[in-house]
Amino acid sequence: MKFRLRWPYISRFEGRIMMAMLLCATVPLIISLVFIPSIIESRLAMSMHPKVEAQLEDSALFFREFFDAKKREYAARARALAREPALRRAVDAAPSARVQTASVAAELLQNLLEAQPELRSLALSGPHDLRLRVHRPALAADGPSRTHHLAVGPRGSLEAVFVLPAKYLEEQDEAAEIALIYRTSRKLESDRARSFYLAYFGILLSAVALSLGLGWWLARAVTRRVGRLAAATAQVASGDMNVHVPVGGKDEIARLTRDFNRMVAEVAEARDRIIYLEKVSGWQDLARRLAHEIKNPLTPIRLAVQELKKRTHARPDADLERLADEVTEVVEEEVEALSRLVDEFSRFARLPAVTPARVEVGQFLHRFVHAYGKYREDVRIGLGDLPQHWPAPIDRVLLRRVLVNLVDNAVEATGTAARIEIRAEVDFGSGRTFIHVEDSGPGVPPELAGRIFEPYFTTKTTGTGLGLAIAKKIVLQHEGTLSLRRSRFGGAAFVIGLPPVSEGLDTADLEEEDEPPLLLRPEPAPGED
Repeated sequence: MKFRLRWPYISRFEGRIMMAMLLCATVPLIISLVFIPSIIESRLAMSMHPKVEAQLEDSALFFREFFDAKKREYAARARALAREPALRRAVDAAPSARVQTASVAAELLQNLLEAQPELRSLALSGPHDLRLRVHRPALAADGPSRTHHLAVGPRGSLEAVFVLPAKYLEEQDEAAEIALIYRTSRKLESDRARSFYLAYFGILLSAVALSLGLGWWLARAVTRRVGRLAAATAQVASGDMNVHVPVGGKDEIARLTRDFNRMVAEVAEARDRIIYLEKVSGWQDLARRLAHEIKNPLTPIRLAVQELKKRTHARPDADLERLADEVTEVVEEEVEALSRLVDEFSRFARLPAVTPARVEVGQFLHRFVHAYGKYREDVRIGLGDLPQHWPAPIDRVLLRRVLVNLVDNAVEATGTAARIEIRAEVDFGSGRTFIHVEDSGPGVPPELAGRIFEPYFTTKTTGTGLGLAIAKKIVLQHEGTLSLRRSRFGGAAFVIGLPPVSEGLDTADLEEEDEPPLLLRPEPAPGED
């Protein structure tokens, strides 16, 4: 199995960022390549100057000459001691004068010893058992000694021991060590310079590689989000509006992403609104045609049935009368049902245009609940949270019809004893108003939730399925939204979203008398010829 090394794809934007960082890293690199090697060479040249080596060699030669001079000095001083007259007299003195001369010689030896710090001992010997010796104690700072034997006259001898101070030897050893180190350093000079260069270039290359890696990581963190935006834009351009780009960070790209998501949502909402309104308009045209085609023959059918019943009753045949009554009743019931269906089609086909005004939401909902209670005394609607003095663009008559439809649906689904509540909330960021109509009923099955706003779709045994379609069209003409959610009580919740109030919108007079309760229901439209 073969493995292939794949380099990560680098976009042009990433490449530009990395190129900028590479230039930032290259400028100091070039400067350092020019100046730092010269500095290293100058430092090495200063430390390895030939004059320094000559000085070190001279110091070693100086110590050798110094020690030779000391040796000669000690020999000369010893000869000078041997020529002292007092020592000569002590050696040549007769036995009768030996004590006196020996005492003088001993005192002289002691004085000589004390006068010369490097002299450690003096010993005088001569005839007649002459033995005189003076010395000082050995010191820790004493170095090597040197002994000189000299003749004092024809029969005596003098032994002088000189000690070289240890500091001279230590200085000599230190100078020799420095010279050895220096010679070794000179031998390793080329290796040291090479190691300096290798370490220097290694550090530089590591710093450049680290900068590039960090630059790629930083660029990737930015361009990845830009790439997601570009891919999402391509999806939107192809017609896919179900796009949401994750928002991360707090920079300009995050703000751009939030704006993009909001824009796509608004475009998708506008597109859905247009599509739905076009679809409803098509259904309205169909409803208008159906109402016209169905209503025209209903009157002749009703008249014909009535005439049949009248003529049958004119004959004295009981069985025929009974049959005619049954047939007439069935036909009239079906004609009445068709008439109601035609009325529904007509109302759907002739919805008036929405004319919104500036209406205070809380007051509007209070008045609606009050009026609905007159229309349905057996239904109780609770009022939840309501905004105070918050306006919204509302066509009071048509939006009231929407609320009646939603509440009637909730009553049919849950019964008059169920919990029904209307509340409103405000999104102060966007200025939108949301009106919730919630119930505690069984709710809408998930598999049907996507179709409940379609015209003529219903789960009831009666009805045309136009109520929610009419409600949604009215809300869409308000430039709003109507959506289905799960209520807090476990049932269905219909949410009406209204846009913010635009400038120049007239204020509706809510102080006028409420409409009669029956006006909460849509008035039947007159028939079309």
